[in-house]
Amino acid sequence: MRYIFLLFLLHTLSIWGQSDTNHLKLSLQIGFRVHDDTYETIRRSVERRILTSPVIGLMLQIPRIPVRIGVQADFDFQLTVPIDSSVLVNYAAGSVTSTWIEYQLQAYYDFKRISVGLGAYWKRRENEIIHLFPDLTNGKRSGIQMSASIPLNWIDIEFRTKIGLQPIFAALGTSQHSVLFLYNFDRKRISRKPNKKVMVNGLIGARFFLTKSIELLIAEDLVPIGTAPMVGLEIVHKKSGVSINIERDWWVAFNGGSFRRDTKGYINTAFLGAGYNYLLNNNRYFRIKIGGSFITDYDKLGKLKFTDPNVTKLITYQIKGIGASFSYELLPNIDVEIKHTFPIIGDKLFNPLRTSVGLIYRYNPNK
Repeated sequence: MRYIFLLFLLHTLSIWGQSDTNHLKLSLQIGFRVHDDTYETIRRSVERRILTSPVIGLMLQIPRIPVRIGVQADFDFQLTVPIDSSVLVNYAAGSVTSTWIEYQLQAYYDFKRISVGLGAYWKRRENEIIHLFPDLTNGKRSGIQMSASIPLNWIDIEFRTKIGLQPIFAALGTSQHSVLFLYNFDRKRISRKPNKKVMVNGLIGARFFLTKSIELLIAEDLVPIGTAPMVGLEIVHKKSGVSINIERDWWVAFNGGSFRRDTKGYINTAFLGAGYNYLLNNNRYFRIKIGGSFITDYDKLGKLKFTDPNVTKLITYQIKGIGASFSYELLPNIDVEIKHTFPIIGDKLFNPLRTSVGLIYRYNPNK
């Protein structure tokens, strides 16, 4: 019933907005939500995983009063391979272990420098626990949510917390908190004067690395250079040149037609750290970044043993270490980058597989 209601509401708002464009504006909204994979009422036996779920929505803006109404949806899924996959003789060593989709309906009130929101959410989650114990667990959750957001140039940064009401009360746990980065397709918003102190850049690009050290089975093959698409966000303090960087890249090689395993390799790298942006005399930037690097690597996960003393530390991220990169602005807004992860746990210090050369484009409509 709620889906019919949401569709009817969106249809009504779109007609309303089109018929009176001087008073209403309906705009598309995209972004991602940063949260963890813990449960609302169950404590995980292993460390939490930090996730970035894509968000899409519609925002109804009412210019004459500082009120907005938003409808959003975010989704995610998790892939994994079983620990000690040798006992399965490498058959189908890969599966989808968790999926969920969440809908939100929320009203915002805009103050001069901050917005606050109040609304409701409906979430549907499926995973191995729900399928194993359907009578004891419930993947459907709903409740209310509250938020506070700060507009920075062309993007909103929003902190959101939930209070679960159905099927059980849940609040304050890490599963109820998240941070959203949202971009609104609004010409008026983009044309605003940029923030004098802070600049926000979207990062889009790819990282390239050698694949020769990845272990292959009989009849498998890989191209010598892997390509990992990359996205991220950079928040720069203009006066000092210091930045906060959130980045993620993915690489996967599918195994078409194989009955042994679904993928030849899967590597997912998350980076959270700080950077320094130095403007050279030729009006190009030289950048240094350093921070935490957390890597999911299916080759490492498949070889992990239950008897390994570090099994609980490596079951979520198989490599943890310090990520460092150097980049130079080769063309306007396009950097060439060299990056390496120095593992603290899970790998040797100078594994060539953890070194990449990248091309990164900085998107900022206010420049």
